[in-house]
Amino acid sequence: MSKKKRRDKKYQGPKLPKRPEYFNSFRECVDWLKKSVYMIARGREVEVDGKKLINWTTLGSGFVAAPNRFLTAAHVINDPQKKDDGQHRDNDKYFLLRHDDTDAWHYRVKEYHFNKELFIYSNLDLAIIYLDEEFYQVNEKKYVDKNEFIRISMDFLPIGYEIGVLGYPLCKLGFKDQQLNQPLIGDILLRTDTGVVNCRYNTKENICIYEFTLAFNPGNSGGPIFDVRTGRIISIVRGYKTIPIATQETIISEEVAKQLKTYSEKSFIEVLHANYSIGFATSSFQEAFKTHNIIN
Repeated sequence: MSKKKRRDKKYQGPKLPKRPEYFNSFRECVDWLKKSVYMIARGREVEVDGKKLINWTTLGSGFVAAPNRFLTAAHVINDPQKKDDGQHRDNDKYFLLRHDDTDAWHYRVKEYHFNKELFIYSNLDLAIIYLDEEFYQVNEKKYVDKNEFIRISMDFLPIGYEIGVLGYPLCKLGFKDQQLNQPLIGDILLRTDTGVVNCRYNTKENICIYEFTLAFNPGNSGGPIFDVRTGRIISIVRGYKTIPIATQETIISEEVAKQLKTYSEKSFIEVLHANYSIGFATSSFQEAFKTHNIIN
């Protein structure tokens, strides 16, 4: 008897290689993680000369942390230092876009609504976005595999441990001929850096803060900070804190004063700051992660 051929299994393309549990180098780690990191921009309707247009503002970075779950910092969506323009509105559109050094790119545009697809934890500086199925696939065209997400670690790293960061700092979203389906991806560049955990402390029960030897720039906020050995997330970019350590008055010479067109004072104050890049430890997000089925 001839064997019956199976025809019920649909071909899904080449099988993806299994993600390593440990990485041999920082570069190998980044090559796996970069597929899951996106720039975030917000589109808001404005009226210019009687015409309704969408104004796009680049907000920061974020990443896929589980199937249909996307993480960023709360202040990326609702910035407490900005007034109305920095706050989410239900009619806002969000553009999630990735573009890496191999010229691989993908984007999704969608409206997200509070407590439906968008959840904010301001006290933890955490935002969670529910991704829809069209983020992954439209009709027969598959863009992202659901297994391509960055795993999360609940372990604490000691000081001196090597970590990395991925994100889209210093980027601005634009479009060719103002067409939404033609983003200028050449202006969207993924950047990475490596450093160490230089401090760790608790601010209150179950809330832990890391300090890092990393220089965060505008646009890094919300991006993943990861253990370079396992590729697992240990924190999310929050920003930095700055402490003034020296202040001095500097006298302006007559020669320099002649070159200044609008500044009329005879001196200026210089303040030297110590800057610390910071982020919450992922253990601080444990309850939120469980609530949204990001971890068990």
